[in-house]
Amino acid sequence: MLFAVHPGGAGPRGRAPESRAGDEALGRGHYVCGAVSLGAALLAMFLAYSVLVAVASLVPLLSTTTIAFAGVLTWLLLWLLFDSVRLWLLGRTTA
Repeated sequence: MLFAVHPGGAGPRGRAPESRAGDEALGRGHYVCGAVSLGAALLAMFLAYSVLVAVASLVPLLSTTTIAFAGVLTWLLLWLLFDSVRLWLLGRTTA
């Protein structure tokens, strides 16, 4: 689990009352990172499909489950990576 701390002032839960627009932008960027990472994961799965099928065929009964698990895991890891980089860049520009 990743907890990212962003500057928000001294309100409840560390947020200032006037930072609602900034929170909406942070949330929107999180969803954009999810969509971009889904596209990147699909592209990576497409490019590495033959290798993935060769590895997954080692377990014949679970081969489709292995491919699906690899796709979801790739998507989540890319989403975490993109969102962490975005928050790090936002922290550098606001500081």
